[in-house]
Amino acid sequence: MRLPPSATPPPSYHPFTAVGIDWHAGLNGVGFDVATPLEGRFNLRIGFDFFDYTTSFQEQGANISATLHMRASHASLDWFPFGGKFHVSPLFEFANNNRVQATAIIPAGSTITVNGQDYESSSTNPLEGNGEVSFRRVAPGLTAGFGNIIPRANRHLSLPVEAGFYYVGQPRLKVNFQGTACDPDYPPAEGCMVVAQNPGFQQNLAAFIARNNHNLSYASFFPVLSFGVGYSF
Repeated sequence: MRLPPSATPPPSYHPFTAVGIDWHAGLNGVGFDVATPLEGRFNLRIGFDFFDYTTSFQEQGANISATLHMRASHASLDWFPFGGKFHVSPLFEFANNNRVQATAIIPAGSTITVNGQDYESSSTNPLEGNGEVSFRRVAPGLTAGFGNIIPRANRHLSLPVEAGFYYVGQPRLKVNFQGTACDPDYPPAEGCMVVAQNPGFQQNLAAFIARNNHNLSYASFFPVLSFGVGYSF
């Protein structure tokens, strides 16, 4: 059928016939996405998110500094089932460097409890510890939202909103201690030992790590929630 002279054919959407960029902020930090259409109801979107937060506090007499590092790239296939703004997006996180890192300094004479056993930090070689919670480098996920950063109309600006999750599996906790720990029930000459050579301390530390690794299973899913501003070219 031949179009009348005044009619304009609908735009054809194929890879790289248009490009959209968004800047967003949410639970995974701040970041950006770059998208291109695959066809009328599908976009391919790739992006990166990052965030850092550091805090210090005291726990059981220990001076603790903890940092949350959020660094992850993602690829999404945006499907617009009704041809409008609503989309469902299978998600693949890669280069996932999300982690929590902490250091602890136990002042001389202070006592910490490891797996129910008390240890006193030596006055000549105080205890120091470091720990990390890390996650799988790749993770599948699913999101849904409103907004198309490549609008299928003669517009350029969009306000995308997205929510969902990705699955990182069982987090991994690592904890190490250096220094000398003393049994408070014995004099220092008898009850102090370098923790690396103290089988009782190492056994209690291993039990502590195993128990808390189990408790971290709730963190197998990372939430996704973001709000952004997009522009298409």
